[in-house]
Formats: sequence, C-alpha cells, structure tokens
Amino acid sequence: MALMTPEQYRESLRDGRVNYMYGERIEDVTSHPEMKVPVETASQDYDYESPGMRDVRTYQTEDGTDAHRVFQIPRSEEDLHKRVEMMHHTSILGGTTAVYMALMNAREQLGQVKPEYASNVETIYKYARDNDLRAVEAITDAKGDRSRRPVDQDDLDLYTRIVDRTDEGIIVRGAKLHITAACLAHEIVVMPTKAMGPGEEEFSVSFSIPANTPGVKVINQTYAEPDLSTFDYPLSGRHNMPEGFIVFDDVLVPWDRVFLAGEHQLAGVFAHALGLWERIGGLVAMVERSKLLVGIAQLLAEYHGINKAGHIQEKITELIFYAELLRMSLDNALRNYETTEDGMVYPNALEVNVGKYYGASGWHGMMRNIHDISGGIVVTLPSEADLRNEETEGYLRKYLHTKSDVDVEDRMKLINLVRDLTADAYGGWELVTTIQAGGGLAAQKIVTYRNYDLTDAMDAAKEAAGIGT
Repeated sequence: MALMTPEQYRESLRDGRVNYMYGERIEDVTSHPEMKVPVETASQDYDYESPGMRDVRTYQTEDGTDAHRVFQIPRSEEDLHKRVEMMHHTSILGGTTAVYMALMNAREQLGQVKPEYASNVETIYKYARDNDLRAVEAITDAKGDRSRRPVDQDDLDLYTRIVDRTDEGIIVRGAKLHITAACLAHEIVVMPTKAMGPGEEEFSVSFSIPANTPGVKVINQTYAEPDLSTFDYPLSGRHNMPEGFIVFDDVLVPWDRVFLAGEHQLAGVFAHALGLWERIGGLVAMVERSKLLVGIAQLLAEYHGINKAGHIQEKITELIFYAELLRMSLDNALRNYETTEDGMVYPNALEVNVGKYYGASGWHGMMRNIHDISGGIVVTLPSEADLRNEETEGYLRKYLHTKSDVDVEDRMKLINLVRDLTADAYGGWELVTTIQAGGGLAAQKIVTYRNYDLTDAMDAAKEAAGIGT
C-alpha cells in the first residue's frame, strides 16, 4: 500500500481504456491536447510533498499507514472539518471519489438484505484506498421518455440494467450521462438513478468496475479549448475537467464487485446517500466561490471608481449576505452532524440540502449583481494578444485607464476573471452544474421536506391556537 506520485497517476491512466472525443478515439488521455489541463489538474491531488499538503491530504488508517483523506470515514466533528479543509485543495475528481462515503453510508442497509453486498462495499473501498485510486459516481441514466417507467420505455437500455446473470457475475447494458472526469478515474461506481419499484428489479443495480473494463466506452465533451491563454482565461486555462457519456456495452461485472442486483427496495438508499455527499461537496464549493464573488465585486467597484455609490454598495452587501448564509449553512451542517449505527459521522442532511438549495437558487441573482457592477466590457474586452501587439497596446492602455493607482493589465485580468467565471464557456458550465450537481432544486426540496421536524412545528401551531387544551 502506497500513495501515488503525480507521475505514477499519469502512468496509471495508460491502461487501454476506451475514450472518444470530437469523433475520434483517444489512444492515450495523458498525451491528448484536449486532456493536458485536466490531467494536470487531477494529478495535483497526488502532490503530497508541497508544504502542508501531507497533513491536509492524508490521514492514518487503522493499519497505521497513510492514505488520502478523501477515504477517511469521519468519526467526529473534527474529522468533518478536516475533510472540508481537504476539499478546498482537491480537484473535482478528488471530490467525486467521495462516492465511497456514500457506499459506506449505505453499507448497513445493504448488509441487512444481503451480507455479501456489505462485504463487497468494504472490500472495494479498501482496495481503492490502499491503492490511492480515484473514482467517479455514475448515477444519471439516459431516461428516455420521463413520463414513463423504466420498464415502459421504447428501449429498455435507456435505464442501465442487468441483461443476464452468469456464474462469473452480471452482464450490464446502458449508459450514464454527465459524469465529470470519467476518462481520468480508475474506478466507475454505478448506482441506480432513482428509487425503483416492483417490476423494476433489473434496473436496480449498483457496482464498481475499473475504467478499462471491456465494453466500457466514454464519449467526452469539454467547455474548454486546448492551450487557452491563462491571461484571457484565468480559470479554465488552468483548471478544467471533461464530461463523460459512459456506455456499458454488455459489460461483465464480477459478483465480488456487485453492491445491488435486483433488490428494488434498496435502489433509493443509494440515491439518498450519494446525494448527501455530493451536495456537501457542492456546498463547500459554493462557500469558497461566494467569497470570491464578494472580492471580485469590491475590486471591480474600486477599479472603476464606483465603490462609493450607494446602489453598488447595496449589490455588494447582497453578495455578502449570500456568502455568509452559505458559510453558516455549512458550519451548521458540520456542527449538527448525524451518526450511523456503526459510528460514521456525516453532515446534517437538512442543513446541507437547505444550504445547497439556497446557493443554487440564488446564483442567478448574484450573477446579475456582478454583471451590473462590471458592465458590458466583460464580453467585449480585447484579448491579451491585442495588449501585446505594439500597434494596439497604446490604445488599450490609454482607453482602459481608470485611475492612476489601477494598472490597466490588472484591470484586464480582473475583467477576464469575471468573463471566464460567469459569461463564457466555463461560466455556462458553472451556471448549469450549480443547479444540477447533486440533483436539481426539486431534489433538495424533497429531502428538506422529509427531514424537517414537521411534528414539532405542528405542535407549536396547536399550542399557539389553543388546540387540545
């Protein structure tokens, strides 16, 4: 058992996995130009030697060896806080590896129905932990006509399903969509897309398989072009991840890698457990991003000389409210943690869902404030190439001047950050994923309604109304 180095991680991806992008087969993801930044971004999670990173990124297992903290099963509030700190220094691929927390959350209920499932979960979890592997969570099916049940679709493969059972394992066919970083993971962890009912046994399936398993194919898409200027694209030029459309073309899954194979009553358990851990990751990212928005807004106002205007201060104050309420939601979720029967600690589900809903539903309004402060130059600013061109540089430095203490180049960098974050390809990806990651707004409403203490609230109403007295 050993922690990988960044180079060992890159080498581990040269395993014959099948990937496509823009109509072509990718023979080696580590050398493909479209994958240069994603591979570099993911490999940074394996940097354990930079100052402070070993303490942030690792913990000691029960065997006394070091493992990445993404695998640490929280046992206290302190563990949760350490996990959140780790998440601030982790790529989205490291974040999706938290799928193992969802599996461990569901393990008890699985074991009550079939002990082998619980055993398989623990075995795969330890295998990934001890080999420092990364995983993606494959949950969203193609779904077809959403007004119909899986068994009523024109093509039954529109929901990932079991098509056969053999002595070696189950044969699976279907597709999973919107799987961030699928082409860069070692393991693909599949879960049911939703709760299933009687007659939907074949769609009630969960398992984990290596990314290079025969029959697994990933069709990739990205919002970022290769070799983007980090001046013009300060975010997506440094950090981006492809989205994977994973196809399971009659894939054999060995029995010891199966977590669910037909027990429809357990399908919803996975969706709930995964939703919790995915939403806590989303909430952590929102807290970090909302603070960035406040900083961007204030800096824009000062650069533009409008920081004393009352309506500008009002907009920035709204951004501060947004940032602080998100931070308090996260703090509350960690402080009021919940515990499984075997002692696993996890963030409060009600607080996580309330925070995630508030952050996602309020994102559009915060973008309106940022764009109102920044103005139209966010989408019309000339590029770095124009600044470096001796024929046009003088014009840009002359007409983009605001104040003597504001460097034109710094102003351009800030405006480019706003465009990249809110109004360009990355901004479009962020706009959609802020709403959809961890389930859409309706999913957070459902969980919140189910977790709120309605009985206590009704008792208060009865007491106030004098009912029963």
